[in-house]
Amino acid sequence: MLILKLTIVPLALLALGIIERLHGPRLAGWLSGFPVVAMPLLLFNSLDHGAAFGSAAALGAWFGLVPWVGFTMTYAFCARRLNWLWCTIIGFAVWTIVAVIAVRLEDAPRWVEIVPLFAFIIALTAYPRGEASDEEREHVWWGLPARMIAGAVLTIVITRFAAAMGTHWSGIFATFPVMGSIIAISNHIQYGRHAVMEAVAGMSMGLASVGAFCFAAYTLLGQTSLWAAFALALLASSTAHALTWLLFKNQPAKA
Repeated sequence: MLILKLTIVPLALLALGIIERLHGPRLAGWLSGFPVVAMPLLLFNSLDHGAAFGSAAALGAWFGLVPWVGFTMTYAFCARRLNWLWCTIIGFAVWTIVAVIAVRLEDAPRWVEIVPLFAFIIALTAYPRGEASDEEREHVWWGLPARMIAGAVLTIVITRFAAAMGTHWSGIFATFPVMGSIIAISNHIQYGRHAVMEAVAGMSMGLASVGAFCFAAYTLLGQTSLWAAFALALLASSTAHALTWLLFKNQPAKA
């Protein structure tokens, strides 16, 4: 289990970093929307604590998309004028505030479950974007190793403490912006604010994939076998990600 936690996210970050160097941060951001972090965390929780716990955690992960949007939107807007450190501090402050609100929403009436969908629509239509670019950028040797180490550390910390917090917070942390924060910060440090805008543009479109996975897992766990539930949730996620490719390819960029 520890080996998986130490390898899944870092290897995903390595792959995204290579793609980013070849095709730019927007494509890498879009691909990061696939539930590389949420899927194993929810699976580990379900295996350790049962399908009911996993379903409740998946609901928390679904609501966790709202603070995720809060972080990425805040970071992107702040990146227009502030350095990466201030963007990180303000972004995670916003994430914390919105996460506390999202935890309370988990106990609200069922119709409130539509809130993360509205958050996705807002991000899709209002996030700051620049023109997609394949411009040549100088790549420092430590960029990819630093991302991989940061991804491993964040994953270990989250999985170490999330389960002790119960289903609400363990679900919220399943969609903690591990890859999103690393991609935004590293792009900001290495390439500047325009790369941040491109990365956030891609991540916002890719959010449909992790959202589809979390909601499907929440709905299916307990209704069918654990492995069938995760297989169907992965199918829903893959379908949503494939559909967003059309949007990724055809939607015009904003200034």
